[in-house]
Amino acid sequence: MSNRASHPEIPAEALARRSRLMAALRRMEMAGPNREPACLQALRDLLVGGAPAELDLVLEAISHEGLAEEAGERIRSLRPEVENLEPANILATRLAPLATAARLRRTARWQLDNRRTLIRFTYVKGGDALDFDDGDLHALFLHAFRLEGLGLALDLGKRPRPLLTIGLPLSAGIGSRGESMDAVLKREPAEEAADLMARLNLRLPEGLRIDQWTMLPGYATAPSDLALRSHWVWAMDPVLRAQVGPGVTAFLAASIWPWERGPEKSETPLDLRRVISGMEWTDEGLCFDTGMGLQKAVNPLKLLGAVFGLEPASITGLVRTGVDFDPDPRLGQADRFEPKLKNMYEDAVLLGGGSNIVLVDEDDDEPTILG
Repeated sequence: MSNRASHPEIPAEALARRSRLMAALRRMEMAGPNREPACLQALRDLLVGGAPAELDLVLEAISHEGLAEEAGERIRSLRPEVENLEPANILATRLAPLATAARLRRTARWQLDNRRTLIRFTYVKGGDALDFDDGDLHALFLHAFRLEGLGLALDLGKRPRPLLTIGLPLSAGIGSRGESMDAVLKREPAEEAADLMARLNLRLPEGLRIDQWTMLPGYATAPSDLALRSHWVWAMDPVLRAQVGPGVTAFLAASIWPWERGPEKSETPLDLRRVISGMEWTDEGLCFDTGMGLQKAVNPLKLLGAVFGLEPASITGLVRTGVDFDPDPRLGQADRFEPKLKNMYEDAVLLGGGSNIVLVDEDDDEPTILG
């Protein structure tokens, strides 16, 4: 992955963060053999410096493997790192009709595809990984899945993207003992969960570690829609604790604590006493909870800064220790959410014998005809 020429319009801090991410991605590539499909490896090699004469061979291999959509997505994601855009543009143009046809086929049989597998995994973030934000974490885990050959399903958008979703927002500088992320795989992996976690953990940068792996039905509700409350601990040295102590006492004694967030956010002040609860000192530091609901996108560093008169960027040592979730109502309603081939057969019969509905399974040589 090459860096392009300097961008004077981009802040130096953003460039430094980008450089740090790119370095981490390169280290991940050196942690073991690349297990992604050979044609996608060839595509990337071509885009970052291959010979234009290889275009036809790469395109033929992608078409043969049925990975036109994945190749199109990879070209879009690699464009910022490509020095010579001509091969990328040629490949994108020639792949476009193949990718469109593949997306239409996939959309038509989406509800019948019972091979997709939803994985909800939790991971720890700390140490050297603290400086990574949500976008960085998404890029790192996506790269780990690709390098380990774990094929992610694509969404149904016009420009399909891999179905890898961050659970709850967690800004740079904040640690966690158990964040969640959802990954939808094209097929259920043959390996045991422990083996998959071990392989991915060998790829991930220091400070990131997957520690739980759960298979769920594809209709499971996203964690962000079930989150009720986040639990936090703020570790600090004795000097800062003495400085913050009076603020904690004042906050707990107040019935309301209005925070003027500015007209671009809301003209109505946010009452932080309704957002922050359970504040108390422990051996670990200052523990508190934040409600998720409508306030789930509020950065806890900004909340602490507003309460104690600190610059959010100066606050370190904050860790999310856990999240309370509502039970997922969908998990008890399989009959409502699971697609059933039997129902489609019955519908075909009721619609008037002689139906010409044709279902094509890509793993079979012949189509299955209903009716």
